[in-house]
This record gives sequence, structure tokens and C-alpha cells, in this order.
Amino acid sequence: MAKNVLVTGASSGFGEALVTEFAKSGWNAAATMRDPGKAPAGFSDLPNVLVRPLDVTDEASINEAVIAVESHFGPIDVLLNVAGNVVQGTIEELSLEQVRAQLETNVVGLVAVTKALLPGMRQRGSGHIVNFSSGGGLIGVPRLDAYVASKFAVEGLSEALSRDVAHLGLKVSIVEPGVFATRLGDSAVQPARPLDAYAPAAEQLPGLYDWTPGDLQGAAEAIVAIAGQPDAPLRLYVGHGLDDVRRHYQDRLDGWAAYEHLTRRTLGS
Repeated sequence: MAKNVLVTGASSGFGEALVTEFAKSGWNAAATMRDPGKAPAGFSDLPNVLVRPLDVTDEASINEAVIAVESHFGPIDVLLNVAGNVVQGTIEELSLEQVRAQLETNVVGLVAVTKALLPGMRQRGSGHIVNFSSGGGLIGVPRLDAYVASKFAVEGLSEALSRDVAHLGLKVSIVEPGVFATRLGDSAVQPARPLDAYAPAAEQLPGLYDWTPGDLQGAAEAIVAIAGQPDAPLRLYVGHGLDDVRRHYQDRLDGWAAYEHLTRRTLGS
């Protein structure tokens, strides 16, 4: 029997590629997005794809989508929380409303969709939740302060959730994409109050990370390969930049080591 997957943010980019790859691999795929009128034309050629409206910031919309998908396909085996956006700017350049909106979409929205599916997965004793983070959830990228904060939150939340549900037979995975040629950046929200003073911060970008676009099709295939698997990893990095991530994590270890003499003073007798 075919398994069922629900993908948020399926109108383009990773969401579109994943729905297509899942469907071609024999899965029933629910392609959800805020505006179904923007569904890729190719979805209509795939009989095992169901397009439904779902706004991750609207709880009623989420519940309606889940009911519709499970009425059509049956219980959802795998959830892919792909939906998200990018707010550009430093903390001083952003309005508090922009920061809240970024967290509302990328963190609270992910939680809301997950909460809608967790009870059924828990009762069945099976299910796989796959949350999209980013290279920006592993390295603090300048002038993307709110976006980075949201993706670091996804990392910690997902790791904690994986421990919450392990004894229930559920799996949680975090997908950590490097740079890919999607339209995510095209819809980036600009800072409310741009300041020239922060322009030099962007000069760090070339040496910070490998900005070479990865292979979207290859990434989709890698994610489908782990979906619903009992040995699915907690973290799957896709695309370029993993060596840079390793370097930054080594810098973190070295920083702790350099001041360990002070840390030890705080241990007490």
C-alpha cells in the first residue's frame, strides 16, 4: 500500500521538487500551499498528487487541510514542514513586527502543522516529521538576523521533539539545505529601516560559506530516500557548505577550550 506524505510550501522550490519526487516514487503526495492557484502545472499530470490550501499561520486552514488530505488518502505517514520565508536585515534595521512575522511563519507555523498531525501519529505509533532548517540554522549569517534566529529555533525544537517522541515510535529529521536555486530569495522581505552603517557586514559573506547552488533534484531524491525509514537520521545536510559548517563548529569547540580555565572556576568545590 502506498504511503502518504504532506508537504507544506509546495508551490515552488523544495516543496515542488519533493512533491514531484514523492509522487514519482509511488507515494500519495498532498501538495499544500497558501494559494492553490499557484500550484505547478506539472502536478496535474500526477494522479497521486492532491493540491490543497494551507496557510501555516492560520490554524483553521491547517486543520481543514489535514482533514481533507486524510479523507482522500488516509492517515499521513510523513510530514514535510517546508514552508517558510526570508526576512532580511539586522536587528536594528528590522521592525518588531517583521521579527514577529518571521518567527510566526518559520517557527510557530511549523509547530502548528506538526501539532495537527502529532495526535494521529502518536495513536498509530508511527510517523515521521521532517523539518526544514537551513545553513542559516547552523551558522550566524550577517544581515539575516531574524531568519537565522528562526532556523536556529527549528534546530533546537526539532532535536528536543525527536527525544519527546522516540519512545512512541515516531521519528524526527532536520533537513539542512545549503544554497539552492529556488525562488525563496525573490520574495525576501526587506528591512523596515535600512542603514548604511551595516553594509560592511556583508563583506564577510564570501569567506563565511560556500554559496554555490546545489542540485535540487538530487536533494529531493536524498530526502525521499530517508522519508519514513526506521533509521532516518536526525540531521541531513544537502548541498554545498558542509565543510564550512564543520569549520564553524570547530571554531565553537576551540572557543570553549580557550576559556575553559574560566569555565572551571564556575564548577564549585
